[in-house]
Amino acid sequence: ILVVGSANQDLTSTSDVLPTLGETIMGKDFAIACGGKGANQAVAAASLGMAPVAMVTRVGDDLFGRNLLDNFRRVGVNYFSEAETVLNATPSGVASIVVDAKSGDNQIIVTPGANYKLTQEDVRQKIMDIKPSQVLVQLEILPRVAFEALKAGKDVGATTILNSAPAPFGWSLEEPEMQFYKYVDILILNETELEKVAYNGKESGDEETLAKSLITKGVGNAVIVTLGARGAMIVEKNDQGGIETVIVDAPEDLPARKLPVKNTVGAGDSFCGALAAYRSTGLSLADAARYACGVASMTIRKDGAQTSY
Repeated sequence: ILVVGSANQDLTSTSDVLPTLGETIMGKDFAIACGGKGANQAVAAASLGMAPVAMVTRVGDDLFGRNLLDNFRRVGVNYFSEAETVLNATPSGVASIVVDAKSGDNQIIVTPGANYKLTQEDVRQKIMDIKPSQVLVQLEILPRVAFEALKAGKDVGATTILNSAPAPFGWSLEEPEMQFYKYVDILILNETELEKVAYNGKESGDEETLAKSLITKGVGNAVIVTLGARGAMIVEKNDQGGIETVIVDAPEDLPARKLPVKNTVGAGDSFCGALAAYRSTGLSLADAARYACGVASMTIRKDGAQTSY
């Protein structure tokens, strides 16, 4: 599994309430941890031990960058050479996170730093060299680089998975940017991202209708909509040329379901990484998604993103 994406240092503050516009509040706790959607997904996949996982990313030559690479080594994610991965005179990516201690809800600002220095040439060369079975991409890197990763993945016969997050607000199916999605085999979004991708955030509809609209307009073989506590919806092409929908959730006997939610940061990323890992074992998309829901369900019972995987 080759993950192409971001690696950030997460700076997380926890408070009893989230601040409103212009408001200063006192926090309860503070933590520094490794994050970034790409790195989170790579670590989630590697932690399951089902397939080798490699990461194409960029970090700065600073304390945060060293922390990120040390973490990759610790969890078994191959990041290739430091000469390629570490950039001088560019800071590592940082995510500033505020978490509501009561609900686990969060607000996040990401400053990409070195993540935006990853180039199309870097990505294509690595994919051509490795020829991975799956290429997993997110949108915390430059869109043109994510686009190149998906195209290169298709060129080597890999299954391409795009987690369309953060939501690319301002794009719509009628615009040239949507060519991006035609190189995607499996598209993963949450409900908010689905509306923004399907209708540019100007219209709404039920999740199944919006997901089907993406497939009928040329987006991949399957769209997965993560539904939070309701599990995930898989809208997928079948062998007869039709489109089928199934909703899955974590197994009922999963002990973690009985525990309180502590922190939802990184839950979506754990789902994406776990989905790729379970798919590598030959499971159907629906079964892989069901188990991935179980992984995500366990992560929200602990604090942090990668620390909860």
